[in-house]
Amino acid sequence: MIDAVMRRLHCIDSIRGLAALAVIYAHTVEFGLRAQLGPSPLERDLLGHLTAYLDVGKIAVTLFFAVSGFVVPFSLFKPSRRPVLAFAVSRFFRLYPAYWLSIPCGLLVLFVWAGRDVPNLLVPANMTMLQQFLGVENIIGLYWTLQIELIFYAICVGLFVIGRLDDRTGAVVCALSLIAAAVVLAGLRFHLERKFPVAVPLSLAVMFWGLCLRYHVFEQRAGWGSPSALVTAALILAVPLVSVLAYNRDMGFHESWVKYVITYWLAMALFALLAVKVRIEGRVFVGLGAISYSIYLFGPVVQVVLEHALAGYEPVVPVHVFAAATALVTVGVATLMYRWIERPAIALGRHVVHRFGDRPRLGESAVAVAAAPNRRLAG
Repeated sequence: MIDAVMRRLHCIDSIRGLAALAVIYAHTVEFGLRAQLGPSPLERDLLGHLTAYLDVGKIAVTLFFAVSGFVVPFSLFKPSRRPVLAFAVSRFFRLYPAYWLSIPCGLLVLFVWAGRDVPNLLVPANMTMLQQFLGVENIIGLYWTLQIELIFYAICVGLFVIGRLDDRTGAVVCALSLIAAAVVLAGLRFHLERKFPVAVPLSLAVMFWGLCLRYHVFEQRAGWGSPSALVTAALILAVPLVSVLAYNRDMGFHESWVKYVITYWLAMALFALLAVKVRIEGRVFVGLGAISYSIYLFGPVVQVVLEHALAGYEPVVPVHVFAAATALVTVGVATLMYRWIERPAIALGRHVVHRFGDRPRLGESAVAVAAAPNRRLAG
């Protein structure tokens, strides 16, 4: 049964892989337009019009958040005597080793090489993955999404402990509360003209939307159709309101409320389509999903290195050639990182969980522990 579930989740791995490549594409296009890459003004003009109304990078990040909601909470339901400890250990070994390796790479390329000052707290704070909560900037800009992931994990653990993680009321109340929080923060941003973190509750709401969709579509749990539809409708209706209030003024990130509405709606539609209707399960795409975390972490570093290598050739290298080269090199680097860092770390995490998290009590056989009932299979 577990194998069947994992086969069904191959399409989710494919979404991860496509989203990781989309992040690279978005960043390389941004650089290409800024540096006026290529001999063809037509290519740049078309991309300029596209990016005025569509944020491919934000679409990709929203897909990542939906995937997290679709997959991560179910790890808490794996057979375990100490499920919260097992979850924390497995998440730690899944996220931190590759993340820690990306820190010196990002520091070298984005700070030292660029001639930027390195504040004393920059590295220690970034090591925690909680740096923005400490008022310290991210060494690599994309780290901000990982901090939202950690918040989501904490909420999931809290719901699991009180028995509400697989409860319709708990999931819907969390999702609607987060949507309401996004609306409130957007209103404050509008009236006070300050950068309140509207994206945090909105992203968390997308995660809970992914959770509801998983229960309804994949798990086919009775009674989850209406909650899933309610959260979907609430998100669809809230996104324009939040976008108009929060992003009607550009506060330094080329913000446009129209672009945000199109981006969120399209991301939700794409995820529903690729998770439910058009399930991509080819080996290449599933493989990209496996290395997507390293693609995400090391893509910005690879891009900056290639930007320096490109110096002097900007007029002759088209934007899409540079994007393809960046993607190919990043996939190569990510493959090595997955093989040498991620996969061994994940295996070590499983060993630690087995060794310390699921040891049978005195007088109890290991078979009894392994056969302990679980409420749902993890994805």
